[in-house]
Amino acid sequence: MGRCVTLLSAIFLACSAHAAPDPVEGRQATIQGIVDEINASYISPEKIRNLKPALRRAGLDKPMSDEVFATAMTEVFAELTKDPHLKLMYSAEPAAAQPGAAPSPTDLARQEADLQARLRAQNYGIERVERLPGNIGYLKTRFFAPASASAAFIGAAMTLLANSDTLIIDLRDNTGGPADAVPLLASYLFDERVHLADLYTPRGNITQQQWSSPAVPGTRFGGKKDVYLLTSKSTFSAAEGFAFALQNRKRVVLVGETTRGGAHPSRIKPISPHLSLMVPMSTARDPVTLKDWKAWAWCPTSPSRQPRR
Repeated sequence: MGRCVTLLSAIFLACSAHAAPDPVEGRQATIQGIVDEINASYISPEKIRNLKPALRRAGLDKPMSDEVFATAMTEVFAELTKDPHLKLMYSAEPAAAQPGAAPSPTDLARQEADLQARLRAQNYGIERVERLPGNIGYLKTRFFAPASASAAFIGAAMTLLANSDTLIIDLRDNTGGPADAVPLLASYLFDERVHLADLYTPRGNITQQQWSSPAVPGTRFGGKKDVYLLTSKSTFSAAEGFAFALQNRKRVVLVGETTRGGAHPSRIKPISPHLSLMVPMSTARDPVTLKDWKAWAWCPTSPSRQPRR
């Protein structure tokens, strides 16, 4: 009897070993899926022409944790493209839905509830709203929340600042957010409808215009009083887009450091339960010059950007 058990155990282990997926083979399939997605979607095909050889040289098909794999692959992306929006992201918490599968209505409802709870806990990115001595208004934001969620709160903040003689908007720690947040806040700084920027998708030659809104929640600051934007090397993505659009419209004075250079709105695609790929698919550019802010250089002391008198 003992010999039978031993024999059956050996057969079971052999079968299990034969059935277990090869981790290297599985990783190679993951890499190929990532390469295919980037080749199909990335905004600048010429920059990722050598992506697969670069990944091969990096040895990413060797056994390693998902977290290490994500970091290593993102480093390869950065070396090739210098694009901070192209990255592989790791999450210790597994995704509820399998990659490629549509989330269930229950999953979608839970995700939306979780998002709203996080936005409320962080006050929709609004950190400080103050009236400083000299009737100077001050607004500090940490990030931009989706316009649909934050409109009422941006409106409340701007209403409190509407009667200030001068406004300071502090974007030094703002890490960005969705593109629709840019026209929301910008609309409070104009008296008329203004063409702010274009979101251009080369694949398909699609242009989506961004305009300030003719109607806003609360009270406008208006288009005649001075506005200063504070920036730093940490200012990123939609926060850069906000500064870029308003500077090009000669509506603000920029004060601070050159920003990070994240000019490419992106989408996030699940790759595995713990990995997601962020792929830039479009660029935010000036509607007149057709340039984005990756080629943007500015000087805080330029006479053309001095306050109005």
